[in-house]
Amino acid sequence: MSQPANSRTANLAPIFVSHGSPMVVARQSTPAFEFLHHQLGAHLEGAKAILVVSAHWQEATPTISTAPRQETIHDFYGFPEVLYRLYYDVAGAPDLAQKIADQLGFATDTSRGLDHGAWMPLILARPQADIPVFQLSMIEHGSPADHYELGRKLRALREMGVLVIGSGAMTHNLRTLDRNDGPHIDPWAEEFCDWMVSHTNNHDVEGLLAYRNNAPHARMAHPHDDHLMPFYVALGAADDTYVSKTIHHSVEFGNLAMTALRFYDQETSREAA
Repeated sequence: MSQPANSRTANLAPIFVSHGSPMVVARQSTPAFEFLHHQLGAHLEGAKAILVVSAHWQEATPTISTAPRQETIHDFYGFPEVLYRLYYDVAGAPDLAQKIADQLGFATDTSRGLDHGAWMPLILARPQADIPVFQLSMIEHGSPADHYELGRKLRALREMGVLVIGSGAMTHNLRTLDRNDGPHIDPWAEEFCDWMVSHTNNHDVEGLLAYRNNAPHARMAHPHDDHLMPFYVALGAADDTYVSKTIHHSVEFGNLAMTALRFYDQETSREAA
């Protein structure tokens, strides 16, 4: 598995992470938990702040959170009570968020906290909550191309010391999940993931943007594609000559892919090998 680079520049390379079920926090024997709790944190070193684009926040126009302290939003239902007692007590970055909003023409929300797509990976990866975090909404009903272009606008954030994380899911079909979480992995899920990773590695951005027509089992993998849109934001935030590295891949509940990718630039990719 790829290790994070030591340089600050490499560690501001954008990341796509599959945040999975809220149960990822409680299921401590899974490969996904191991990655989020013991490996993802090293990829956050060197960031002045973290900007998360989560599948669970959509607005008509891109909106950035300027809250000084981030509320933990428990935006899920029917899970064990212990999950509702978890809080990620982390600071926002209101001045920095406002500066980004002003420069990029984003709307602002002064009270929005962190939904579980943002705080659940971070409560495992960075439990000390010592890096400020704020969110940027997705575009409601936005296409892959819309979110790719949104990501391109975020490229300048690396100069501000901001790490961009897209938090969604490489596959997300809740109706097909094996709730018993047996060892079987549905072939269609692996085929879809292989296609996405292969075309990402080969810089086939045009093909990726038209994934619903091109990728095998696209509509099975994403009956609704909101959970894949953060991938396109992270891809857009990468350099044009990015080097994509799979920093984690596992599958839970039969077909819920927990894939995580990082988009290094050419210069720093050798350090991350």
